[in-house]
Amino acid sequence: MEKPQKKKNVLLRRPLISVAILLITVLVLVLGLVFGLRARHHNSSGLDSGSDFAEAWNQPSEFLLSKNFSITRTPTTRYYEWNISQQTIAPDGLERPMLLVNGMFPGPLVEANTGDRIVVKVTNNMVNGTAIHWHGMFQNGTNWMDGSVGITQCPIPPGQSFTYNFTVPNQWGTYWWHSHAASQYIDGIYGPLIIHSPDEPHLAEYQEDVIMMIADHYHTDSGSLVSWYLSPDSEGAEPVPDNGVINGRGTFDCSGDSQALFPTGNKCNNGAPMSVFDFKAGTTYRVRIINSGAFADFQFSIDNHNLTVIEADGVDMQPVQVQRLPIHVAQRYSVLVHANQAVDNYWVRALMNTNCFNTPNPALNPSIQAIIRYEGAASTQAPNSVDWSSSAWVAVCVDLTLDMLKPYTPVPVPAADVSYHIDISFQTISKDHVNMGYMNQTSWRPLMNDSTLFQSQRGISAFDAVSSSQFVIPLNNTNGVQLVLNNLDEGSHPFHFHGHVFHVLGWGHGNYQAGVTPLELVNPLRRDTITIPAYGWTVVRFANDNPGLWALHCHISWHSESGLMVQFESLPDKIKTMDIPAELKSMCAASSAMKR
Repeated sequence: MEKPQKKKNVLLRRPLISVAILLITVLVLVLGLVFGLRARHHNSSGLDSGSDFAEAWNQPSEFLLSKNFSITRTPTTRYYEWNISQQTIAPDGLERPMLLVNGMFPGPLVEANTGDRIVVKVTNNMVNGTAIHWHGMFQNGTNWMDGSVGITQCPIPPGQSFTYNFTVPNQWGTYWWHSHAASQYIDGIYGPLIIHSPDEPHLAEYQEDVIMMIADHYHTDSGSLVSWYLSPDSEGAEPVPDNGVINGRGTFDCSGDSQALFPTGNKCNNGAPMSVFDFKAGTTYRVRIINSGAFADFQFSIDNHNLTVIEADGVDMQPVQVQRLPIHVAQRYSVLVHANQAVDNYWVRALMNTNCFNTPNPALNPSIQAIIRYEGAASTQAPNSVDWSSSAWVAVCVDLTLDMLKPYTPVPVPAADVSYHIDISFQTISKDHVNMGYMNQTSWRPLMNDSTLFQSQRGISAFDAVSSSQFVIPLNNTNGVQLVLNNLDEGSHPFHFHGHVFHVLGWGHGNYQAGVTPLELVNPLRRDTITIPAYGWTVVRFANDNPGLWALHCHISWHSESGLMVQFESLPDKIKTMDIPAELKSMCAASSAMKR
């Protein structure tokens, strides 16, 4: 197997003064001995002595939602200024170049109330173009703020800025933001987005609110991995992660680098600190779990603590208790965790389902961990808690069953005016023998100096007719749309729908038979990211009430880069009347700066 080449980073005095310096030096050494023991122990063991431990690129406080945040019906404007740049950091002990927002990994928290306006000025200090997608935001009336390169905008050129400006009415819950330009978010451009509301039905059931972003982690930059994946050398096998992180932290056995699928030879220190969450006995915590990774489906659990699911992808759920929670790429859940155990330390576990990888990575320990530390527990002691003995992994990557996830508030399922059957497959039909992803007969590639939204506004209906890389389904005056998503591939696919939640009417293995296969039409699951099982099907419906160009794509980054995307042109007559900022369109002239 040919390996991607590792990219190199483009980064005698007077006696009294001498005595003074000597005294200062001695004082510094003494203070270092007194106050530095904690940091040295932390670095040698991989244990954090408390959630207050921070590094310049990682601030644990970003993931603890403040009690001082006012949850109110009175709208306001939330302003943020972001600078995106490349820096070398070591999230798990192994150094690698990362793409960071304001020097942070993960990036800054965006927190607002429903009805608020969010304004984010993004300055691109990288060498490539970029864009930010607000994952789960409906963007009704502001489709051009969705942040999808080639669909709703051209990339923000290097050295330039763009300001995202949108409101968030009629939705609340757990979301996230990330780059939607090529595979950039794998390299660090992502962070949490939390929307509150006084109308949340479970608001009174917890006292503390915590974010846990779980992600697979690669030691090689994503551009090199995409180049390898989209070449004959990969034979269609996706790059397998080297490690994983929880809130940007993990620990790695440095001896494994030489055994990795893509060895780096980078500087590495054993015992990097993992994330620690401070719990207080008798308190109930809302834990917001976000899979912000590229490939891995995780099984999330906390030793000795049950999880009560109350939200999925921004939709409140009727409470259901589990011990383990499967969560695929781009999905989010909120769970209630009761701190009702003995004062001690407990493992948080995010276990990758390696059954869904096509090849092993000898460097990978698929069990990613963090620590729950009760107030009063030893700060230097590793947990001795044990994993749940029940509910072991199945050999496939699937979501919680539909009968387990019932929305708290029913919403009528729209009648289907139209129905589309979409086959999902991988095919090696190009002359260079590269295995590409197809939605029906189209393998998506982003437009490089235009967007399908801009083309739609100009009245173009033959989107990219030359290369036939845009599969766009026009939805004119239809009210309800049904999709039958048929997976012809051996792997499962987490499909995310921009600008919508859909009603999930059913899923299964084998073939869906219209009129024969039963569908759930009474309060079915609603969410924006659904896992389509291997060699299986999923039927969804959605209301055609949000004008714009909306992507439906597999959120496994390697698969979206290989072409698994379809777009819906919703209400084209209204698109023509949109007042799209001229600044947004002007970025297309410099979009050649975008490198793939």
